[in-house]
Amino acid sequence: MVWPFSRRQNEPQDKQSEISSEGGSKLGGKKYLLEDTQPRFANESQSEHANSLEQATLRKAWDTIDWQDFSFQRLVRIPCFRDAGMTGFTSMFVLGSVMFLYHKNPSKAANWSVGGLMLGSIVGWEQCRLRRKNSFHTAQMAKSTVAAKEKPMLHTPVNDDRVKKEWEGHTSASTAKKPWYKFW
Repeated sequence: MVWPFSRRQNEPQDKQSEISSEGGSKLGGKKYLLEDTQPRFANESQSEHANSLEQATLRKAWDTIDWQDFSFQRLVRIPCFRDAGMTGFTSMFVLGSVMFLYHKNPSKAANWSVGGLMLGSIVGWEQCRLRRKNSFHTAQMAKSTVAAKEKPMLHTPVNDDRVKKEWEGHTSASTAKKPWYKFW
């Protein structure tokens, strides 16, 4: 399937073959009707085709999931999992305790503590991801700055011969014997 507004590189060749196969030519002055041209798309609608592709990729993704993916050893390797868990459990404890002390109802406090766990975990996860994103962005900027920085010692400096001759005259034997300071 082709996107209807895309430009293909071989499009003029296809049009020339269509024109020559139909016997008409725009340049020759003949006009041909839409019914005379070949349909551009298949009979299947774009949404049906997209749904079939989506189901195929979803099935492939589902087949890659294994029960070992949810083991504790794999979960602790996820970046920000620890931060999200700590924030979630802290908010669960605080919110559950406050609700229990205020309402004196353990079931209401348990409900609020589960809500605090969920909300705290989400907030902790998002904060950690934002910090990581900013640090990666800063590191990328530093790498690009270092890469763009001029490295002066890679190339030997080119000295002008005129300047060398001028400095040779300043350091003659007569000036080397004279001290640079002068006592009265």
